Amino acid sequence: MTRTVELSSAPSLGPLFAQAVVRAPFRKGRELPDLVVRQAGASVDRDQLAAYDDVCGFALRDTLPATFIHVLVFPLQTRVMADAAFPFPLVGSVHLTNTIVQRRPVLAGELLDIEVRATDLRPHFRGAQVDLVAEVSVAGEAVWQEVSTYLFRGQKVAGTAPLRSVDPQLPTAAGALWRVPGDIGRRYAAVAGDVNPIHLHPLGAKALGFPTTIAHGMWSASHALGALANRLPDRFTYTVEFKKPILIPSSVNFVAQQRDSSWDLVLTNARKGTVHMIGSIRAQAPITIS
Repeated sequence: MTRTVELSSAPSLGPLFAQAVVRAPFRKGRELPDLVVRQAGASVDRDQLAAYDDVCGFALRDTLPATFIHVLVFPLQTRVMADAAFPFPLVGSVHLTNTIVQRRPVLAGELLDIEVRATDLRPHFRGAQVDLVAEVSVAGEAVWQEVSTYLFRGQKVAGTAPLRSVDPQLPTAAGALWRVPGDIGRRYAAVAGDVNPIHLHPLGAKALGFPTTIAHGMWSASHALGALANRLPDRFTYTVEFKKPILIPSSVNFVAQQRDSSWDLVLTNARKGTVHMIGSIRAQAPITIS
């Protein structure tokens, strides 16, 4: 039987992360809870939106960047993963891939109904992976959807883990050099609320197995989308796969290669050539209303 948690406002992420740390030693299940977390009538804080646009490279507009809506969804994702019935520890999870479907532009003044659930628990060659599926609607119309896949390292679940994927042919067009400052983790956390310690301080990152602080994957995805914002259709699917984390400070090379109405993207380390993120933007056919 589905358990539904109705929220009147977005939960505070700091207490959720703290709660998840306390509960981590007691998480022993291997099944996902039949849980839906909902928030009706969510509104956009214009100051938060302006700060997000500044950090991620978007121009100020009346329509929301598709990746900004992830910021509104993320607290509900965290609420699902911090739930006592969720089988794996939240802190230390790794964001593997993200797919966003923008069915139409969303206005900053619209009230959003958000729903999140966890599904498709399956093995990964480094542990277990889970999809956090979100849908955002306006007055009953589905306007935005997302699938965020998270890895829980060292966790074992039934089934056969897929082999390591082979990267597609990477775009070879001329790129742009990004200087990624050492404080980008704290700056993005301030506007997005993702206060995972791997992004905030070298000691927190080292405690969880990273050599130093790393940039948020969704900052990379957002900054890449912001670089192309003036050239995107109204309806598109944006998919990214996070490969190697960006240790900060750092310099990275961003390449976007256009094919008809689609784009192929890659983000690499400017010195070593290490691939940090690959992605694509695909235009959708117009939606037919009968």
